[in-house]
Amino acid sequence: MTGLLYMLTPGLVLAAWSMWKDSLPCLVVLVLMFPVLGLIALNMLEVALMRRRAMVGMYLRSDGWLSRLLSRKLLLMLWQVIKATFFTFVLFLAALDWPAWLWWVLLADAFLVYTVHGWLRALLQTQVKPGQGGIIARRILVTANTLLLVLLLATGQMFEKQIAYKNISWQETVLHAAQQEQLACDLVSPLVRLQAVQHALAGRFVHQGLESLDSNWSRIAGWLLFFFWSGLSLWAWSRMLLGTLIRKPDFSGAG
Repeated sequence: MTGLLYMLTPGLVLAAWSMWKDSLPCLVVLVLMFPVLGLIALNMLEVALMRRRAMVGMYLRSDGWLSRLLSRKLLLMLWQVIKATFFTFVLFLAALDWPAWLWWVLLADAFLVYTVHGWLRALLQTQVKPGQGGIIARRILVTANTLLLVLLLATGQMFEKQIAYKNISWQETVLHAAQQEQLACDLVSPLVRLQAVQHALAGRFVHQGLESLDSNWSRIAGWLLFFFWSGLSLWAWSRMLLGTLIRKPDFSGAG
């Protein structure tokens, strides 16, 4: 139960950001981002360490300079933190556009991931080396959970009422979207407005531009592009959840 509560905590952080973003000062926003960044970086670092260990052990000479360079955990950790910072901003920006029903889906998803992770880890105990079951289980779950959430989001948005942009120009669409977001933190305010503009333009393109296409394959490609950004954020969400399930023995086993 403690592990499940620990898993739910970063989701509550995102929910707090989504509800009170208008009045939060920059210092509070950064404090909220820090644990999410740490969990995403931890999950990414676990996978990176496993890949590095496989490369060094299978392909490189142990006395070579390339092997020694790749064995430096500090460089690897810094690179993962840089990538995790990008995905943390993607996750925080995307959370502002999540509808209420998706938050309930994500709550159920946390319970699902927690349950399936334990089941999958036990299943893999007889198939992988000692100490590696959790790592493999989390690698599988990152991809599977992201695909599941993207599918649910795509299905749900088909039944949502969309903003009608037919009576205004593209320029008016940009202005309307940008004016909807007013934040107290100047550090993230431009990014939030940019996200709002991107979401509005993408929505207009999908619901108007795709109607003019004759090919079903072209429409499918357009939908995939529309959900690419959502896929990034939900991938980051999956990384964040699974980061809470990493324990020291599993993490040391990856290195």
